[in-house]
Amino acid sequence: MKKMKARTKWLVPILALLLILSGCQTVGGFDVNKALLGDLDVKSSESSTTMTLSAVPAVSIRAEDREIVDLINSLSLSFGHVKLQDNGNVSATGVVGYKEMKIPFSFFMDKTNMVFTAEGAKQPFYFPIQGYEDSLGIEGMDQAKTLELSKLISQFVVKNLPNPGAITVASVTESVYGQPTSLTKLHTEITGEELPVLLKSFLRSVSKDTEGFTALISGLYDYLYPLLKASGEEMNNFDFGLGEIPLDDKEGVVTVAHDAAKLGIDALLLVYDKQLEKLYEEAPELKTVLGKDTKLTVDMFVDSGFHVRKQNIDLKVALPASEDLPLQSINVKLVSETWNVNGPVTADPISTDGAIDFSKSQLTPGETLRSFEPSSSVYKLLKEDMGITSKSLMISPDDDYYYPIVDNGTTYVPLRYIAEDMDATVEWDAPNRAIKVTDDVYGDQLVFKIGSAQAQIAGKTVKLPQAVFVDEYGDAYVPLRVLAQGLHATVEVDDDGYIWIDRP
Repeated sequence: MKKMKARTKWLVPILALLLILSGCQTVGGFDVNKALLGDLDVKSSESSTTMTLSAVPAVSIRAEDREIVDLINSLSLSFGHVKLQDNGNVSATGVVGYKEMKIPFSFFMDKTNMVFTAEGAKQPFYFPIQGYEDSLGIEGMDQAKTLELSKLISQFVVKNLPNPGAITVASVTESVYGQPTSLTKLHTEITGEELPVLLKSFLRSVSKDTEGFTALISGLYDYLYPLLKASGEEMNNFDFGLGEIPLDDKEGVVTVAHDAAKLGIDALLLVYDKQLEKLYEEAPELKTVLGKDTKLTVDMFVDSGFHVRKQNIDLKVALPASEDLPLQSINVKLVSETWNVNGPVTADPISTDGAIDFSKSQLTPGETLRSFEPSSSVYKLLKEDMGITSKSLMISPDDDYYYPIVDNGTTYVPLRYIAEDMDATVEWDAPNRAIKVTDDVYGDQLVFKIGSAQAQIAGKTVKLPQAVFVDEYGDAYVPLRVLAQGLHATVEVDDDGYIWIDRP
């Protein structure tokens, strides 16, 4: 049970570090480090998160490109209710927004499975976690080390990152899950211009932080060494370019790894400014992306226990003028709330009875569609917008794979190759010397009998130009157009003799 809890904990410090980018220096008497690490002790909670995208079109955008902008602006992802149980189980309900569609979904994860379903699905879909972890040899991994490593990474990065130019702290009262709550608001702003400077300062600090860097590598060793041993691979030595070190010599591996990493960082710092200048010369568009108009704004609201209870994140990325990307900028906004921290929470399970096992099943387009009700938004999205059933094959005049044969103006092709490449299933009916082909998308059945000039196509008898024949390699040949049309595809021949088989 502890395994699932540790797995979810990984997300907390990593997301916080990416979104806040604030050093551990105290700001206005507020310990930023504790705020970033406070959620590591959360065993249970409930939360909600909404993410939206918005794009600003270029002034001279074409009509056809405006459709792409409208599509981007229609995208959204909302986790209306996420439940983290103290045994590590997690459940979530939410809605995906796409064009005019709003697609509700549900998710559940425990120590054995991840289960997912969406509105219109005839059955859930699941992935067995336990079997996957067993196959990687990580069953029984000390989860205390996972938590300890995540803390080490958080402390190391937070300690060495410099504070951005704009960072303030204030006491506020904010509504969290409808309840007014006394919180500390940490406000941070970072522009694209600051990022290269912050990165350089971070590298300088890391290079000087011998104690912290060594502790981090030591923690990585403690975490990874059992995994490497459990994997069963023969890895007796590490070679960092400074000589081989026995894998089981922790002190030697950590020392050499630190020295090699520090050497690389110091070498990068020596050429940092020149390489950055060269990068701008080779890709001048980066000056727009890493300019004053690119901006990350974060408002993080923390309670007295240093738990993040609310976050408002706004990332605007300025984009260079381009015919291929007719946008001025793109925005990502994320709003989240967390309540019932360390309170009684029970995740909502989703049964795997009748569910599809993703670890064993590779669904064809037809099987995927049939997993959803034809009237559902997901079915429409998959078939019409994503076009998952679309298929296109090309046969050249001298094709040595399909090896078409032309006889009296009719093109014959090996049945199995074409049918299977169109996702159909092919079965051999030995007693009747017949080949049964089942269309993947519509389920129609085609029956071709060796030596017969007649075929059954979706229950109808069709006369063939000549009997189905078998070549010297044992491949059964049938007329291309009859086979393609039976699989709901069209056949076109261009002026150069190339044959195009297309299914919408």
